[in-house]
Amino acid sequence: MGKNESARSNRGSDSQTELSERMLQQSLRVSWRGLAAEVNRVLEFRAFSLWTRAIIEIEGSIPDSVLASIEGRCPGSGMRKRGNHDLGSLWTDLLAWSEQFVFTESKAGGWIEAAHYYSGLDPRSEQIWLHMERSVSEWSEKRPTHYPEFTEWWKTAPAPSFEIPPATLDEAIEAIAFSYWAVLLLAVGDQESSLQDKIESRCPSFLTNHPIPPSNDADAVARFRSAMEAYLLAGHEDSQRVKAAAMNHLRTIRIKAYFDACLDHVQIPPFQVWLQQADEFVVSP
Repeated sequence: MGKNESARSNRGSDSQTELSERMLQQSLRVSWRGLAAEVNRVLEFRAFSLWTRAIIEIEGSIPDSVLASIEGRCPGSGMRKRGNHDLGSLWTDLLAWSEQFVFTESKAGGWIEAAHYYSGLDPRSEQIWLHMERSVSEWSEKRPTHYPEFTEWWKTAPAPSFEIPPATLDEAIEAIAFSYWAVLLLAVGDQESSLQDKIESRCPSFLTNHPIPPSNDADAVARFRSAMEAYLLAGHEDSQRVKAAAMNHLRTIRIKAYFDACLDHVQIPPFQVWLQQADEFVVSP
């Protein structure tokens, strides 16, 4: 890679990091559960708009059944008045309308961009787009006598290629949270014997090969936490995919943000209390 290409790559990486950090800070204005619920709504509305796009692409017009669905989901959007004009932009116009009249809470709260950002990172986002493309391809080869209603079409969208059972995902996320909590205890100077007992209770024999590092050695502490995380996740089938899914989950992102916020705390509560606090963590704008 040449000098100019390397500089451009670094700028792109810096820009992505800045965007990620900005979206994280924006997302902290709402609980992770509130953000997750809004992400689900964004994904469903995006799917609805792509369902309309797929049918219009085949028909070259807006069928009455589609208009009725739009009016039911988007009352007052005025799509019937436009008739068959500017059909190519109808699906994006629906998304723009939703910004004003559907996602009002996140827009008013200043975290609508974060909801869109995290919905774009969700594996379901790509599946929705692929489902639209498959539908257009299938309907082009054999035009259906009637199109599926949106809810029917939405249900037939394939799930991401590797779905983690919710119980497994929760267990993996809490394991990662425990590793962060343990090093927080180390950072605030928990007595070594007490810390050992707490780690051994969840990670039997872990300390045999991973002695507790000095709290002032940041690199050693980071390696210690990472090793504990790997130890706790190792029992899962396909542990790498489980770890990836857990690390990218909105709850884990919030846990890591709460960990950073706790680094200057004098006392850290018991793990389950700390985890609940992490789940409820929000920052006022």
